[in-house]
Amino acid sequence: MASMLNLSASAGTSKSLKIDAIRFLAAFWVLMYHFRPPVFKELLPHRLGSLSGALWSGSTALFAGPAAVIVFFVISGYCIHSAYHRDVTLKPINYYASRFIRIGLPLVILLCVVQPLPTGQKYLESVLWSLYCEMVYYAVYPVLRPRFRYIGEMIVGTAMAAAVMVTSVRLFGHPACHGCVYETYGVSGTALLYAAGWIFGCMIAETRRNAARFRVRGAYSPLTMTIERGLARSTRCFAHHLIALRAAVVMSGAAIMILLSGSSLKPAMLPLITPDITLPMFQFLAAVWIAAETATPSQSGIWSRLAALGAWSYSLYLCHKTALALLEVAGFDGTSRFAWFVEVSLAFFISYAFYRAIERPSHLLSQRLRKYTPDAPAAPVA
Repeated sequence: MASMLNLSASAGTSKSLKIDAIRFLAAFWVLMYHFRPPVFKELLPHRLGSLSGALWSGSTALFAGPAAVIVFFVISGYCIHSAYHRDVTLKPINYYASRFIRIGLPLVILLCVVQPLPTGQKYLESVLWSLYCEMVYYAVYPVLRPRFRYIGEMIVGTAMAAAVMVTSVRLFGHPACHGCVYETYGVSGTALLYAAGWIFGCMIAETRRNAARFRVRGAYSPLTMTIERGLARSTRCFAHHLIALRAAVVMSGAAIMILLSGSSLKPAMLPLITPDITLPMFQFLAAVWIAAETATPSQSGIWSRLAALGAWSYSLYLCHKTALALLEVAGFDGTSRFAWFVEVSLAFFISYAFYRAIERPSHLLSQRLRKYTPDAPAAPVA
C-alpha cells in the first residue's frame, strides 16, 4: 500500500511463509471441523465429566471449517494476483492450463482413487463446493484483471449482488435447509456469495505490488482509493495488535458456528443466523487479517515450520476424509477410545503421500506452463 510499512526483500519472504503457514492452519481447521474433536469423556477420568463436556462443546465451536474456507478464498485471490499481475501479457491458454492443472489434476486423480470406495465420493463432496468456486474465480480473473482500476467497485458490487440474492432467497425462495449454502445457491450463487473476499485478496496483492501507482492521481477510482486508505489504516492499527486480531478471527468463526447451532451450545437469547449471512460478513474481517499479516512479517521460527506443512495444505484439504472411507472399508471401529487419533493420523499420512505423489508433480507442471507467459514471476503455491 502507498501508506503502509516499507518492507525489505527478506520481509517479503517472511510474508510468503506466513501465507503458507496460514493456509496449513486453515486446512487443519477444516479437518478438525469434519472429524470433530475427540470424545474427551472417554479420555478423562469420570469425575471430570463436566470438564470433558465443556472441552468437547468448546472445541466443536472453535474449529469453524466454513470460516476457514473463507480464509482460503482470500488467500487464493492474494496469491493469484501476486503471481500474475506484473505480466506484460497474460496468455489465456497458458493461464488456464496452469491454473486448472494445478487444482484440477489432483482432484481428477483423487476422484478415480475414491470412486471404488463405498463412501469415498460422499466424503469428497464435502470439499468439492469450494473447489468449484475456486474454478469460477480462476475463470473470471483474466477478465477482471485489466479492470482493476475499479477493483473497489468490484468488491462493493459483488457484495451488494450477494446481499440481494440472499434476501430474495430468504424472502421468496426455498432454501434446501437452514444451514445449506451450496445446496441452495448452486455453484454460481455460492461463488457470488464469497466473491467479494476473493477479490479483496486480489486488492491486497495489488496494493502490495503497485504501491507507487496508488500515489498517482486518477490511477484508481475514488472508491478504490477510499477502500485502500481504510485498509491501510486498519493494517497500521493491527500491525501492533496481531494477537488480538487473530483471536478475533478465531472467535468470529466460533460465533458463526454457535449462531448456526440448534443445540444447547447456543444460549436461548441468540437467534439462529444462517451462514449465507454470517460468512459473507466474516470475509471482510478475514481480508483485514490477511492484509495485516502480509504487511507485518514475523521473526518467529514457528512460521517457517508451519509453512513447510502449508506446502501440502491443498492435499490435506482434499484428501483428509479419504481416511474415513478407507477405515470404513477396513471395518475399523470408529467408536473406540482412540479412534479419533487413528483417523487423524491416517488423514495426515494419506495427505502427505498424495502431495508427494500427485500434487507436487502437478504443481511443477503448472509452473512450467506458466513459463511460456512473458515476464511471469515465480508463482507462489496456490
